Amino acid sequence: MFKKLLLLTLLFGSLSYGFVSLEPPEIGEKRGLEGEISIGGVYNSGNTDSAAANFGLKAEYHEQVWMLYSLSSYAYGETNGDKNKNNGLFHLRYIHNIEGTLYDYELFGQTEFNEFQSVKMRNLAGANIRRKITHFFDKCYIGIGLFYSYMEPDTITPVDPIYKRTKMNTYLSFTKNLNEHVSVTYLGFYQPNVENFSDYRIFQVLQLDTMLTENLSLGLDISHKYNATPYHNVEKTDISSMISLKYKLR
Repeated sequence: MFKKLLLLTLLFGSLSYGFVSLEPPEIGEKRGLEGEISIGGVYNSGNTDSAAANFGLKAEYHEQVWMLYSLSSYAYGETNGDKNKNNGLFHLRYIHNIEGTLYDYELFGQTEFNEFQSVKMRNLAGANIRRKITHFFDKCYIGIGLFYSYMEPDTITPVDPIYKRTKMNTYLSFTKNLNEHVSVTYLGFYQPNVENFSDYRIFQVLQLDTMLTENLSLGLDISHKYNATPYHNVEKTDISSMISLKYKLR
């Protein structure tokens, strides 16, 4: 099973946010390996010709008291023949229950790039404690932790330096099933610099998923990103939406 998970990770590590389902991963919910592939795209022609494609992969390996969870995604877009989107991400997380309680600890690492935010690479590693909330939502967790972040721009200058920072990581993640076919998922992070709380990031995704078959679903995703200290000439706020097909690998 570990070989299969490693193979999936290597194959799709370069395909990084064509939003797969971001519902909170739960230890012991299933056993063994499971995955999901997401593909989204849009094309417009006329006064403005634009095209965009998004690819994503989620892979999970479950045991009774621990699990491995990975996300990979890639997005590319052009307008009138000029590239306007090129970003990717790979995230790997180990989650372990704390002695049968509602608490888990998490160890995670992530690498990403975003050409149009001038980010050549952003690597981070850290740890969280999360708590399960058992009321109202079908799945819900709140988490808090720390991570170390290394971010390098496309071109290093005095106004666009390499940033090495330790940040707090707080998040809320939940899924609510509206009926047997439709669900709403929210994932939101607030990540301030522990040495300067005016230097922070906010990342939020709201997903509406509709099951088409047992393994196939249609998703609408709306994301909001805010970086209080972006690189030079980069907007602080980034909002996007996407429709994608998601297929579960069982």
